[in-house]
Amino acid sequence: MLMRTYIYNATIGLLLSLAMCLELNAQDIYRTQVFRDDIGSLEIKVEGELISTPFIELNSEKVIEITFDALHQTSRRFAYSVIHCDADWKKSNLIPIEYMKGFQSLPIEDYKNSFGTTIHYTNYSLFLPNDNIQFIVSGNYAIQVFDEDNPGRIVFTACFSIVEPLIEIVADVTGNTVIDFNSEHQQVDFDINLANFTIAFPQQDLKLFVYQNNNLDDIRTVSQPSMISSRQIQYRRNRDLIFEAGNEFRRIEFQTHRFRDLGVEAIDYFNPFYHLTLYQEQKRNNKPYSYDQDQNGRFFVRCAGCNDHNRESDYYIVHFSLASEPMPHGEMHLYGDFFNNILNDRSQVEYNTETGAYEKALLLKTGLYNYQYLFLDDDDSRPSFKRTEGNFSETENEYTILVYYRPVGARYDRLIGYKNTRNF
Repeated sequence: MLMRTYIYNATIGLLLSLAMCLELNAQDIYRTQVFRDDIGSLEIKVEGELISTPFIELNSEKVIEITFDALHQTSRRFAYSVIHCDADWKKSNLIPIEYMKGFQSLPIEDYKNSFGTTIHYTNYSLFLPNDNIQFIVSGNYAIQVFDEDNPGRIVFTACFSIVEPLIEIVADVTGNTVIDFNSEHQQVDFDINLANFTIAFPQQDLKLFVYQNNNLDDIRTVSQPSMISSRQIQYRRNRDLIFEAGNEFRRIEFQTHRFRDLGVEAIDYFNPFYHLTLYQEQKRNNKPYSYDQDQNGRFFVRCAGCNDHNRESDYYIVHFSLASEPMPHGEMHLYGDFFNNILNDRSQVEYNTETGAYEKALLLKTGLYNYQYLFLDDDDSRPSFKRTEGNFSETENEYTILVYYRPVGARYDRLIGYKNTRNF
């Protein structure tokens, strides 16, 4: 039964993938998202950087690295296509020859089978740009990966951005807001230093986006500057840039079945899976703030005593439990990069009346994981942690600021500025 539960049925997978592909085409909005249950541990990062965000400069030496696993006994063949997007992640008006040098539908040639693991899988790596693909304009890019023999079957989408740094962003984050003072919110202020770059009409020519901890369900936009001069554009004390402060991410670590690591209460083996039961957790919204050095929602694949973490790390079934009374009029979700920060059936946590807890079992690769519990209220337009994790102005958060430039007559959004900042 377990194998049937965690290894995807091919027929159902095809129908779901096609349905999601049709929905994606209808909305024409791209996000990093996995469409099949037999794909695990999708990571998009800058090659060689442990803690990174998927942004590189145009024509720089840095490379985007995309890694993932296919949970099969034998290797599968995958290919990919490159899509250029506007600032809002809709397909841009450019055709491929205008944003890249190279060809579409190229195969992914870098893959290796797992070694010494109880669960067999194949680990794939894709590096961009490469010998076959070079980018010639800045902006947002979506990589669609599909079965090589079935291009209509999208396996996942991986998103990243390429910056041409024409401006400088200076940012500040504070708990002093017009809503409260060092209480439950944080205010983001920033200035754009123009140097020798001229922006004639910033209210019309710029698109500005700010979000917290890679939470793309709560992206803030601002169009009206607080001050404009020949050398600087300021965006300060803007109510649209006030965020719930949240709480530090919860952390677990498990790198082997031979001993219990951080957050692990018990380890058992039921053929063919190892099962890790985590200590039952509590809601934190009514508890005092406590600092913990988290990684703002990221996860890192790791295994004890390994030479190659990507293909020697095993997969275990990890059991999460949050003690709570049932919370009506909404859904409980696990939230973090290992779910691509998307709230759907994959991330939803069900309530168990017998144990009095929200519970979920996930097939995860050994490593270090950050996560939070998020309750999505039926009446809230934005996801909130106020009923589960609480909001504390002391929380260390990571904010991303993006500046896109598109003057009248231009055909695409140039990403001319990027800033990743923290309040510590």
